[in-house]
Amino acid sequence: MPPREEFSTKGLEGTPSNDIGWHFGTPVPNMKGNIVCKLCGKVVKGGITRFKEHIAHKTSNVAPYPNVTGITSGIEGKNLDEVLVVGITFMKKGDLLMDQLENIIEKEQVNPSQSFRRKIGEAISKILVYERLPFQLASSPWLYNLIQVSTEVGQGVKLPTPYEISDVYLESEYQRVRDWVNGLKTYWKELGATLMCDGWTNSLNQMYIINFIVYCSKGTIFWKSVDVSNVHSRDAEFYYSLLDSVVEEIGENGFVQIMTDNEVTMKAAGKKLMLKRKHLYWTSCAAHCLDLCLEDIGKKPSVAKVLDEAKQDFKESKWGQQKSRPTYKAKKLVLGKDFWKKANDLIKVYEPLVKVLRLVDSDEKPTMGFIYEAIDRAKRAIQQDCRYFTDCYYLEINMRHSVLQKHKDLGSK
Repeated sequence: MPPREEFSTKGLEGTPSNDIGWHFGTPVPNMKGNIVCKLCGKVVKGGITRFKEHIAHKTSNVAPYPNVTGITSGIEGKNLDEVLVVGITFMKKGDLLMDQLENIIEKEQVNPSQSFRRKIGEAISKILVYERLPFQLASSPWLYNLIQVSTEVGQGVKLPTPYEISDVYLESEYQRVRDWVNGLKTYWKELGATLMCDGWTNSLNQMYIINFIVYCSKGTIFWKSVDVSNVHSRDAEFYYSLLDSVVEEIGENGFVQIMTDNEVTMKAAGKKLMLKRKHLYWTSCAAHCLDLCLEDIGKKPSVAKVLDEAKQDFKESKWGQQKSRPTYKAKKLVLGKDFWKKANDLIKVYEPLVKVLRLVDSDEKPTMGFIYEAIDRAKRAIQQDCRYFTDCYYLEINMRHSVLQKHKDLGSK
């Protein structure tokens, strides 16, 4: 036990003596013998001795301090001053412990968000790495939702079992998505919807799949896929029957537009469908139209020559893994004025079209409302920047754009 002198009351303001009891109480002004307990706030009458009995719970003369057991456990048989020395030691150790805890907390909270972010990052990385999942999942909104819900429910919540996910929660999510789709359908008649047809070939087994997607301003849904790999004659009549059956399956009243690619058979099928269903408009895909514009321009001899020279120079340079004379061709390419002049001329044609292509291919916002104006601006930009040789490219753009332009004129009538 520390010596009594360690707890001297010298310097304690307002204490009438050096008694150790004044560590726990304060004298009441103008009321001799009355002391206010610092621990419980009780006013004890009878002087410092009785006040120490209140603190140490040593007599029945005065009501004891209610939390005395935490300070005086194991001090039976000791006098009052020894009891209070133990109490002060207990209090000082408690203060020291709190100071240590505060220091630890301050160190941990130097940058708490950075520390927590690293822990979350490590946990997510382990899931993606060891389960062989694509890293793009780290930006998934559903992963963010998982973290948010986890912070809300806190610790101690049991994770779902594989059976619960495959049975209970899968059925629940299916019902939620079905309700969402049914909600979208109510907007089709009110706002109008577009049926989009997208065909693609699987490079592994050469399967030709046609996807059907329904779009409206409230959302887009995948409707179904049709495998037409075994159809040997995919002519206009076949595509017409397919489009007509899908419109009939979903319901004609909700549609105002059908969109396909620019394939000749698709164009013929779309026009025939408009004759049968008078309120429907067929239009070609703007992105596919622009792709074809770029391809057509690239096939012109003057353009193809520049592109072929660039490809050949690259193959013969050190970047193309040439083993001899690697710098000569690269230097010739960089310093060749004629090549870069032609390349600059091509950029003046391609750049406006690529800007429109990026616009229509963007998933950030719908572009149907201003796609026609964007194409018109691109054509004017090409006319202005390429006025000395614009005819050879402008004809190709006009030919590809004519289908979109006809649809625009039809819709404005």
